[in-house]
Amino acid sequence: MAGWASNNKWSLFGAMRSAAQIISYEIPVALCLLAAVMVTGTFDMQQINQMQEGGIFHWLVFQKFPFLFLAMIMYFIGSLAEVNRTPFDIPEAESELVAGYHTEYGGMRFALLFLSEYANMFVVAAIASTLFLGGWTSPFGDFLSGPWWGVFWFLSKGMLIVFVQMWLRWTLPRLRVDQLMEVGWKVLIPFSFVVVLGVGFWVMAVR
Repeated sequence: MAGWASNNKWSLFGAMRSAAQIISYEIPVALCLLAAVMVTGTFDMQQINQMQEGGIFHWLVFQKFPFLFLAMIMYFIGSLAEVNRTPFDIPEAESELVAGYHTEYGGMRFALLFLSEYANMFVVAAIASTLFLGGWTSPFGDFLSGPWWGVFWFLSKGMLIVFVQMWLRWTLPRLRVDQLMEVGWKVLIPFSFVVVLGVGFWVMAVR
């Protein structure tokens, strides 16, 4: 909406790239989350957290190895694209589009756009920590557990993932548009289908 409203071709290109990117990477992200739901048998995040109590080796990222570990990695990669973080920040590529969808925005409007981006970063990090990293549960089992420790562990895991997202911004080069689409449609989606099928066969075999 910001890019379309700017009446600027660079902003419009950035908005179109952002829309294509979100649509492309929603699919592998959803499939990776589906793999965690298949293992737990519930959509209730509170129950998913409770199923991971007992320490770090009860977290879903270490269950049904290697399928859920791969699901976590692919979810993280897809979430980077969802929130326009490097190397998937082509909607705002300075070298091509000046600043992309926020070219015409300054001051408080620019601040709100980036506030929403960083809020989205924590949202995807919170979902990852809930589904794969035990959420509010302690990595030491009953040690350092309880309501206040739960808040600490949940925020710590979420902020650790946000730190990795920010760390990658200064580490990896930006992809081209065709490379970004190729990673989404030709790499992540096929691998996410393999993960879902592998988890499905594992769950059916165990049951």
